[in-house]
Amino acid sequence: MLKHILSAAAACGGLLVSVGAAAQSAPTISLEAETDHREHGLSWSDGKAAFGASASIPVTYDLAVDLDAVTLRDSARHGGADMGLKVAPRYTVHSAGWDLSAGLRGNVFVGRSGTSYVELTGEVARTLGPAQLVVGAAFAPAQDAIGGSNLYLDAQLSASIPGTPLTLYGGVGHTSGSSRDDARVARLRPGGDYLDHHVGAEYTEANFAAGLRYSGTSIGADEVDRTSPWTDRHYGSRVMAYFRFTP
Repeated sequence: MLKHILSAAAACGGLLVSVGAAAQSAPTISLEAETDHREHGLSWSDGKAAFGASASIPVTYDLAVDLDAVTLRDSARHGGADMGLKVAPRYTVHSAGWDLSAGLRGNVFVGRSGTSYVELTGEVARTLGPAQLVVGAAFAPAQDAIGGSNLYLDAQLSASIPGTPLTLYGGVGHTSGSSRDDARVARLRPGGDYLDHHVGAEYTEANFAAGLRYSGTSIGADEVDRTSPWTDRHYGSRVMAYFRFTP
């Protein structure tokens, strides 16, 4: 397990160095361990514990590059890849209390060629007191790696409880898209278009955070394409725990 943590940290560290010379201020870095790594309600780590590292590097006041690395535990969803990397430059405009961001996100899967894909991303965020609302979209144009196109729309709401180290959060999302290769479409849409949802609570103390999160989807067992080698059975409801350290 330690090898996976160090590999994830090294991956983000190497990417950080490549753009660090242009950064105008210090990047934020975090390390995380979780009982299951899920995105859009689907497990990316075969339902097993995962370890990751992330960094956000400010290049200018409006431009930043987000980097992530996470162990995938040979998940069938990504063809048995060892690790997933994300490289996501984004440009943010701040206006009258609103943050509007647009960018690109490259999803790279180490250990299995032909599985990486690119997304266009957008986000609108608003903070009101202890609460923050974020509405986002991620669109992956048609690519062989995902068997077509994929569109994810979501809304997230979080709020800290005044006078306590607790934050409550939740969100909903919807995944849709086109298909030109039914087998690979099962990577991101194992049962076709679907909804996902999650709620959680996080405790923060100094540089440490720990939390519990419930995640579920509208995917029914009879809807899943079990003939696809890219199908992962971990798409149902699950309660997960995580721990994060920010140096």
